[in-house]
Amino acid sequence: MIVRCRVAQIPARTRDARGKLLSFAEHRSRWLDERARWREFVTQCPLVGPDPRRVLRTRAFLTIATSALVLFVLVENLVEAEGTPFYFIWLTNWTGAVTGVYAATHVLATARGFKDAETSSRPHTSVEAVDVDVDPGDGTERRVSTHARAGDDVPRVARALWLCKATAPTCQILTTLMYWAILYNPAFAEPSASNVTAHGGLCAALAVDLLGAARLPVGAFDFLGAFAFMLAYLVFNVAFTLSGGTNEAGDEYVYEILAWRTHAVRAVIVVAFVAVVVLPLSFFVAWGSARLRDACFFPARRAEDRERSQPPRVDAPSEEGHGEGGEARLRV
Repeated sequence: MIVRCRVAQIPARTRDARGKLLSFAEHRSRWLDERARWREFVTQCPLVGPDPRRVLRTRAFLTIATSALVLFVLVENLVEAEGTPFYFIWLTNWTGAVTGVYAATHVLATARGFKDAETSSRPHTSVEAVDVDVDPGDGTERRVSTHARAGDDVPRVARALWLCKATAPTCQILTTLMYWAILYNPAFAEPSASNVTAHGGLCAALAVDLLGAARLPVGAFDFLGAFAFMLAYLVFNVAFTLSGGTNEAGDEYVYEILAWRTHAVRAVIVVAFVAVVVLPLSFFVAWGSARLRDACFFPARRAEDRERSQPPRVDAPSEEGHGEGGEARLRV
């Protein structure tokens, strides 16, 4: 079907800037579209197939195992520090907390998805909305494609899951890389059970989850969640250090490479390196793992999702339409 609509002519010099903004909007639209179809993702498990009971049992087992690892690191840290509340000054433990949230919300969303499927008495109908709006006066351009279920809304547990589904594995990869490549010094400390669990065990658990037990998509828009999480910790770290906070050893920093009071320039260089290299690399590993999983277990569904997420195509205005506005054809 072809729908004809009037589209105002865009000046040539503003096309590039608006194109970047439109690309961001398309990624956001795809992310929202996938979140609206959350049931399709949380009720699937590559390892055990489509059987609801096996999927829910597998998800419950992974949640219990992941939560046990998080609690082990928490208790071990508190015991080593003699109960002193230094647990949440470390990025590793922030990441452990978000990993626990991911595991809990995933199993709750899976149970909710199967419950809704059982109790639903009428089929869900899909509603696709497309809006193309170009206004040269205030310089706005919108192309929105959403997918929602009629008469239904995304529950809070699914919204929370969508916020941390890529943040948890990305930050686990980042903390593992940073710890063993930069922070760990065998001359001062031997590997302990809590260190290996916090900087490897949880990362391995999420790797198994991402590659074989989950169907959650990882897209470009998810990078913003991981970036926002790291930015929040950076703000905390700077504020904690400059306000006189110390670690459990009494040092005037949390991490030696982030000694803002004594080596601010070095700290800035480290932050820039993490933001430009380590964080994108960690996200790329998580994204690539999800792509590999979909290619191996869900090739047909991956092609269907890619086709569904394509933005609507707007043909160029005809010659006779040049001026204040031209006629374009929107293919849907």
